[in-house]
Amino acid sequence: SLFVTNGYLLQSVIEEKETRLIEILISSMRPFHLLGGKIFAYGLLGLIQIVVWVGAVILAIRVAGGEQLGATLAVLPNGSIPTGALPIPGAYFLLAYLLFAGFYGMVGALSNSMKESPQYAVIFTLPAAAPLYFIPLFIQSPDGTLPVIMSLFPLTAPIAMTQRMVISQVPTIEIIASIILLALAVIGVMWLAGRVFRVQTLLAGQTPRLRDLPKLVRG
Repeated sequence: SLFVTNGYLLQSVIEEKETRLIEILISSMRPFHLLGGKIFAYGLLGLIQIVVWVGAVILAIRVAGGEQLGATLAVLPNGSIPTGALPIPGAYFLLAYLLFAGFYGMVGALSNSMKESPQYAVIFTLPAAAPLYFIPLFIQSPDGTLPVIMSLFPLTAPIAMTQRMVISQVPTIEIIASIILLALAVIGVMWLAGRVFRVQTLLAGQTPRLRDLPKLVRG
């Protein structure tokens, strides 16, 4: 849901650039406000999707004759997340959405078409999914060096920390540190996205190179 929703955000930005509609919109509002409105709107859409999916699962369980969902939410065959700890993955989901929404907003501003966007998006989508490739390592040694680093690094933290919480008892201090670092990264990426969006959305016909990004940020 997270990547699908941000995909809609990316498509919206690029379509408005291609049709030059974004120039009309920016004439009546700040570029950062326009990007923020898109992030909020598509975030609300993603939240509604999740609520519908969860509601459908609960309804299906009740219709099938299940008496209750139980005290825990089973995620892996030998692991579970206590229902009391569910707000923590929820916080990671919210922060992860904001982080990747900022990244996708920048990709939309830098791209002139949907064909160009994947070459930018892959820069952060592949590292974000890296913890999934190390699931056996997480199961064998959830408190090892690599799992701990991945659970603290903002780009991999949402998936890595959730995997660790499923398998073992993660120290509270590590969870707090991970959330703080992720929140700081969200603030930084949102600021950067606003700068790039402000400068680049009105430019057309030329895709900037990565080495040109510092110039765009400085305006």
